[in-house]
Amino acid sequence: MNARWFARVVLLGAFAACGLPRSARAAEPAGQEPGRHAPFSSPGEKTSMFGIDAEGAKFVYVIDRSGSMGIDGDRPLAAAKAELLRSIEKLDTVQQFQVIFYNERPRIFNPTGVPGRLAFGTDANKAQVRRFLETVKAEGGTDHEAALAAAIHMRPDVIFLVTDGDDPKLDARQLARIERIGAGIIIHAIQFGTGPPQPRNFMAQLARQSAGRHVYVDVSKLPAAEAAK
Repeated sequence: MNARWFARVVLLGAFAACGLPRSARAAEPAGQEPGRHAPFSSPGEKTSMFGIDAEGAKFVYVIDRSGSMGIDGDRPLAAAKAELLRSIEKLDTVQQFQVIFYNERPRIFNPTGVPGRLAFGTDANKAQVRRFLETVKAEGGTDHEAALAAAIHMRPDVIFLVTDGDDPKLDARQLARIERIGAGIIIHAIQFGTGPPQPRNFMAQLARQSAGRHVYVDVSKLPAAEAAK
């Protein structure tokens, strides 16, 4: 054994004694299965919308702005905007988010200048959302699938969908396609309406198939402050 080879053996033995990895491969945290992400633990990694609590690092808010969201003096759309602002205020600067308003086509918040890029939860980005909301009006028809597909393409942990579920509704084929391309993404569905909710509808199915929650909001019962623009 020559001196150089002996020194190398001693050095590798010292690395092993200190618990250092023998290769450049990143070590997995103790007790964690290879390839799996550590569970979220920071209290700053939670937010909520219309009573639905959600946990994650990346959120996309998909909000209907079609003509039917402008009934009763824009009451539904105004309530959605107000709740959106409350939700993003709970995000910290290491979390990311995006906002999509849609009618026949998606309109995506774009603070970075790169379409579709998630924004961090900084005060500056939150202020830009407020300015963005001032330009959003209720008008036009509805295409739920295009907006959801755009959100899924961003690969968030959670999608909040807010809509009155107006026609054209998602059919079984569309729901199956969303389930396939959105595998692993939780979709929470918030449905606006007046009067008693329908027990079965496409929004309930959308939430159920993604392990999300479906809640119904009776717009006529919202406090006046909730509907303020």
